[in-house]
Amino acid sequence: MSSPAYFLCISPDHLRATLHSTEPENAGNAAVRLGDQEDVRALLARTGIVHGLNHEAIARAEDSVNRALPLTAPLQLALGTAPVAARKGLHPCHFSTPLFFAETDAEGKTRQAETQLAPLVRVGEVVAKAGPPTSAEAGKNIFGQEISCPFPTEQTVHPGNNVVLDPDAGRLTAAVLGYPSFSVGRRGSTEHLTLGVDRLIRVTPDRMQAVLHLRPAPPGHALPDRDDILHMLDDEGIVFGHLPHAIQKALDLCAADQRPQNAIIALGALPIKGKDAWLRFAMEIGPLPGKILGNGEIDFRERNMFVGVNKDQLIAVKIAPSSGTPGCDIFGEPIAPLPGTDIVVRAMDDATLDEATGQIRALRSGVLSMVSENSVKVCSRHVVDKHVDYLTGNIISRDAVDVRGSIKAKFKVNALGDVLVAGDVEKGQLRSDGNAVIKGGVIGRIASVQARGDVDVAFVVQGRILSGKTLVLRQHASHCHLHSSGVILCETSSRIIASHLVAFGSIIAGSVGSDMAPPSLLAAAVAPEQLQRYFELRRLMADQAEAIEALRRRLGQTGESEELTDLTAEYENNSKQLTRLNLIGAKDRQSAHQALAHAMQCSIVVRGKIFAGTELRIGNSAMTLTASLTNVCFRLRDHVAAGANKRDIVIAPNK
Repeated sequence: MSSPAYFLCISPDHLRATLHSTEPENAGNAAVRLGDQEDVRALLARTGIVHGLNHEAIARAEDSVNRALPLTAPLQLALGTAPVAARKGLHPCHFSTPLFFAETDAEGKTRQAETQLAPLVRVGEVVAKAGPPTSAEAGKNIFGQEISCPFPTEQTVHPGNNVVLDPDAGRLTAAVLGYPSFSVGRRGSTEHLTLGVDRLIRVTPDRMQAVLHLRPAPPGHALPDRDDILHMLDDEGIVFGHLPHAIQKALDLCAADQRPQNAIIALGALPIKGKDAWLRFAMEIGPLPGKILGNGEIDFRERNMFVGVNKDQLIAVKIAPSSGTPGCDIFGEPIAPLPGTDIVVRAMDDATLDEATGQIRALRSGVLSMVSENSVKVCSRHVVDKHVDYLTGNIISRDAVDVRGSIKAKFKVNALGDVLVAGDVEKGQLRSDGNAVIKGGVIGRIASVQARGDVDVAFVVQGRILSGKTLVLRQHASHCHLHSSGVILCETSSRIIASHLVAFGSIIAGSVGSDMAPPSLLAAAVAPEQLQRYFELRRLMADQAEAIEALRRRLGQTGESEELTDLTAEYENNSKQLTRLNLIGAKDRQSAHQALAHAMQCSIVVRGKIFAGTELRIGNSAMTLTASLTNVCFRLRDHVAAGANKRDIVIAPNK
């Protein structure tokens, strides 16, 4: 590793000389490089710096140069004497000196920063006092040249923040523990110096944190020790949540690095919200979405789709919300907790709720047909021993429906409870306010399944499925549309061909695509109805673009017509709508933020092979796969590019 280069930087006013191990930006001719065979004192002599030498800093610089070590912060080797304006009235008791240090910005670039060093003052300590008028004093730069006092020639002191003016005694005293701070303003020939005190310990508005703002000690002064700061906390009334280790760490870093330190040194205890009310079921309930095993496989065995209950059987008990645990701020004041949220329990049909005990029981034997976080429904089981066809007609039932055959073409099954179909849905329709299980397939362009709960299906060919929760595919899907307001789970052996899979949550698939079929679409973290609108706009714009091109061929490239103008305007309007369309379905800023956070947690996992050409969407981000891959995971990555937040879909091996 090569030795660092050292540069002596002289301030434009010739009052400071600092040594750097990298050439400062915009230093120009003010930066002088240390020669290869030259020591630091020789460099100072070569540049003519003779006044205000800091021999301690020079010794540290020589040690770093001799050992070829980069500087952790610029070293101030010389400090000139600034001219002093004439003073009248109050005279400051302390003056600050500049300290330079290196800091890293948000982009990772290192830059020079400056802070003002002044001794720590305590409550009641005099920071300025009346004195006789003084004359202006000339200064001297680091080259030993005199600096005359510029206008204005008079200086007055005014009280700033955290100081108390006693006009009778003619003094300013500190009202808080901290560091004297100065700000300068000019009016005519008078320089107005506002003197305040910056707090050493600052309390956040919520009274939950005390933050130590520590500065290195100026020459001739020492840092406070840990016990001093602990006593200071007590003096401020901060009696809870002291962090002695954080105090000691800040002190050690400040002494070692010679740069300011900010550290939380007292921390309150937040109240713990009480647990929300919930239903504790007395049995294993369904539907179970399937357990994801360690190897990525999904166990689709018993999912408890039809749970039988007997008359008077206990189904669930409502557990009341808890009150929570109180907190405490750093001043020792208690903070009341938020109680858990209560829920409204619904017991429907042949289920009843005892408000006094919170118990839900079955009024008669039946099927636990629809279960959510706070609702229970018991239905009778409506059994159809054959196909749903001309012999049975359409089935409309308030119960759970068990079809032992298939739903034939153009016939319907509508049920308020769960629906189990042993065979297929053959160009028929199935609607359920609960869950739907199709042991066979959904076949035909007009075949459709819609359920408020889960949908479990073996295969789908040309059909359409809309699930309000989890959608489970066991075998294959071909030329179909599968939409879920939850997640889509496919067995590892399953295959997706020329189909659209759209889920508000994540998607886990087997194999996707084929060399012989049109590409499929996998869309996660997308509102299905918004995506449908997206494709409608794309189809409409494609038709409009074709019509515009035909009109231009007929009219010629320079020809115009009212029809062409109107059609072009409609196309541009639809294009704007397409650009503004939010596929995550957020309606306001808050819901948009939540939806984006949700999208960042969603993924598309393909356990088998996914073919090139497959279109992938996660939230509002899209990509088309350019090469076939195996066992991969797609998710969003958030980054900043060209000053704007962008979210790209990234590919990673599936673990």
